[in-house]
Amino acid sequence: MKVAVLSDTHIPSALPALPETLLKQLRGVDRILHTGDLTTASVLDELEAIAPTTAILGNVDPPIMNRRLKEKEVLHLAGRTLGLAHGHQRHALQDQYIAFDYDDAAFDLFYQAMVAQLPGAEIILFGHFHKPVIKQWHDVLFVNPGSVAPPHERPTFAMLELGSEVKARILEIPPSL
Repeated sequence: MKVAVLSDTHIPSALPALPETLLKQLRGVDRILHTGDLTTASVLDELEAIAPTTAILGNVDPPIMNRRLKEKEVLHLAGRTLGLAHGHQRHALQDQYIAFDYDDAAFDLFYQAMVAQLPGAEIILFGHFHKPVIKQWHDVLFVNPGSVAPPHERPTFAMLELGSEVKARILEIPPSL
């Protein structure tokens, strides 16, 4: 099963629309997952036109999105258990690791919090930091697809292949011509 993972599209505040180059890259996927900060329901509608889509709330999604999205989801796809959460935590916790890199010991606080919030997930998908990562932490694979909106570095998303093995990779979104 081929699953595209997006986060932090921030439309229309950071981008007027989803990049056409991204939409082309999504063609042929079996499922799309969005880990929050869509900021408008039209993003969800556009993704649904490509493949079945599940999205969760981010920390800057407007209150009207509460009617359509949950704060977290646990999905069972292709024999795997995936947890989706945007990744923001209460400030007292987040302040302890936010200045560090994903590989720093301080970031273990984040991983522990996410595992507690999404019990049983083999793969945890998150956003919020606008910085992509694929990291095995204990027995859980963490994937942040980066951000579609202008990020700290380059716009990215993730592609998962779920089968007897899990393959995850980060893909760049080329600039639209």
